[in-house]
Amino acid sequence: MFQVDKISTKLYGIVGLRDSFNPDYAILDTDNKASSSGYYVTDNAYVKLEYIKDSQDYKDISDVEFNEYLKRLQQSSIINVCHRVFNRFDYLDRNLLYINAQNKVNQETLLDGFVGYRIEVSQDKNIAFEIKRVLLDFDTLGTFKLMLFNTSKLEPILEKDITITEKTQEEILDWKVDNSDITYKGDYYLGYVKTGTTPIPFKRDYDNADVMSDISHLRIERVQVKNHTAETLFDLTNEEGLSENIGINPDITVYEDYTDLIIQNEMLFARAIELDFSISILREQINSLRTNQNQRDAEKQSTRILAEIEGTDGDVPIKLTGLRSLLIGEISQISREIHKIRTGYFNNNIRVNTLS
Repeated sequence: MFQVDKISTKLYGIVGLRDSFNPDYAILDTDNKASSSGYYVTDNAYVKLEYIKDSQDYKDISDVEFNEYLKRLQQSSIINVCHRVFNRFDYLDRNLLYINAQNKVNQETLLDGFVGYRIEVSQDKNIAFEIKRVLLDFDTLGTFKLMLFNTSKLEPILEKDITITEKTQEEILDWKVDNSDITYKGDYYLGYVKTGTTPIPFKRDYDNADVMSDISHLRIERVQVKNHTAETLFDLTNEEGLSENIGINPDITVYEDYTDLIIQNEMLFARAIELDFSISILREQINSLRTNQNQRDAEKQSTRILAEIEGTDGDVPIKLTGLRSLLIGEISQISREIHKIRTGYFNNNIRVNTLS
């Protein structure tokens, strides 16, 4: 899998559109004109800005809105292509850190300072994890800030203010940690700063209640840093082990993540994105709700446009090379290249392929 928001942002601009010579339609912003690959969808004879603008559904669309519309189309094509290449589930493990029965009777005693978990990710290159939610078990009410640190930064990479209103509650986080940021690898610390006003957690003193799950590719240990009161990363040499419960039970999913692989090899995807983008634009023209001269001109060419996309020329038994066939060919080629790259990539030997 991959991070959709990061991929759509990072790869946007890999293909572009050329502005119209018609001054009434020379309205593209800098971002939509940019093409890091040199591919332009408007080089296709059927993809004209005049047709695109006058075929989209909103008659009074502004230039700013039109450019945003084009951006969304391109980003959709980016994600479509990536989904077609990476089309299988890549989940490796998922579990709550604590799964055994807990007797909520006795209060825990914690010293002031940072309390939490140290999370060490295996050295396998493409391992990512998500903390989907945390289950909270506190005997008293109050608030604290839950933070996730990486040893590459002093500030938390993710944080959320938590308000305890019940003795057992769920907090949704959706915190994803992949290999596309500067914080990848190193150690992670999930926890909070305990003070005199922090809610008091229950003990895990019933049978095997304090036994932690073994989650694939992660090594997790309870830690504390006494008297550390700042909401920043502490001196790692002051870290100590912790046997007490901190009231936080994270729900963790581990998976193979291709975000960084895609970003580092973005030019492999350029031609396929251009083809998918072209198909999307042409289909928008065919399915337009508008009625105007340019829309009617585009509609008159619908048979030719469908032939351009599908590779068949109406009732005439002539087989053409359609955009969809080209796209399928590009997807197959990308998949072959990705297979070769993954062999080195997952063994920590990254090979980056680029197209000139």
